[in-house]
Amino acid sequence: MKKLAIIITNGFEEIEAVSVIDILRRAQIKVDVLALKDIQVTGAHDITIFADDIFNFYSDMNYDGILFAGGMANANSLAESDDVLKLIKYYNDNKKLIAAICASPALVLSKAGIIENKICTCYPDEGLISKIKNAKYIDKSVVVCDNIITSQSPFTAMAFALAIVNYFGYDVKKLQTDLKGK
Repeated sequence: MKKLAIIITNGFEEIEAVSVIDILRRAQIKVDVLALKDIQVTGAHDITIFADDIFNFYSDMNYDGILFAGGMANANSLAESDDVLKLIKYYNDNKKLIAAICASPALVLSKAGIIENKICTCYPDEGLISKIKNAKYIDKSVVVCDNIITSQSPFTAMAFALAIVNYFGYDVKKLQTDLKGK
């Protein structure tokens, strides 16, 4: 069973976190929710969740991948954490999955320096797109480039989750059928 960590803090975009966690768990991918500071985390739309644990650089190196939701406050906080940036570089150096949606590709992955010479997407806002330096922005719902998966917004969260499921070789068609109810 593959195992992912999603690292969040206050201001995370709820749809991009909770719906993706749900879909990945339905696909039998273990997902641990790690809070940057406090176990109790409140999203951008005042939905509070309890994380499974507090983020710790040294104990969080054993996942098959890491995931970052958007939300401006969340993405800015993650981008300011030296340990988060160091973990992203570690995962990239070891060719493990790094997945980010909305503002996180532009703010977090860009600051970590791992999207240079890659193709990616983010929330389609000129201010965010301009932060993607030395990478090729594509206006597409989901972009997979090597070990990095990026996506645009709450609207693309389902496609983002299914791209992660597919990346790990799980049966996306069966999962889609189960989700449709037919």
